[in-house]
Amino acid sequence: MNTIADAPSLADIDFFNVFPAQARANLERSATLRKFKKNTDIVVLGEDSLAAYVLVEGSAYAFIDDNDGNELIVAWFSKGDCFGELGVLDNLSRTTNVKTTSACQCLVVPKSAITHEIMKEPKVAHALIHFLVRRIRGMTEDISCLGLMDVYGRLVRALNCVTTLREDGVRVTSRITHQELASRVGASREMVSKILKDLRAAGYISIENHSVLIHKDLPERW
Repeated sequence: MNTIADAPSLADIDFFNVFPAQARANLERSATLRKFKKNTDIVVLGEDSLAAYVLVEGSAYAFIDDNDGNELIVAWFSKGDCFGELGVLDNLSRTTNVKTTSACQCLVVPKSAITHEIMKEPKVAHALIHFLVRRIRGMTEDISCLGLMDVYGRLVRALNCVTTLREDGVRVTSRITHQELASRVGASREMVSKILKDLRAAGYISIENHSVLIHKDLPERW
């Protein structure tokens, strides 16, 4: 496998850390490193699920869209995140698209290798059941938020999920557009822009280089 010095270990990835150490070593040997340009589809809705991906560098997002080009973003991925892993557990096609938002490098772990290691060790299958239950609980929470929260509440939740804490105590997102945020929370870009403008005027946030900086805890309601 082609590797880079700071590639994450599969032991640090939730989906793979349930595998025994020897199984992870086998999977790492079977994996390949692939590069993707910005705005490239890594996974396409409806295609066969042939591998799981671990993001080594860059960022990407998962989404579904309609015939008019409207997108609903269902997940964001950054270094160390895994995606496509659910598809390797059955024989069904991909249920979302995954597109890069920057140049990316991914470890691509073949479905055949994953299936082989699961069949060798029944305890892995049991551990994966628990993993799937946790994933379903998280998805249920996401659906509840979309159905029960207003746009402001969904936007605050989305911002809190994608920020990292700097040394100065300010939370900051990566580069993100108003349209990307709107797609994530299921709202119009105009509505998201208005809320962000109001939060800036009140001193809660600022915008620098297309990143949102959160200077103090956002209010529960607006």
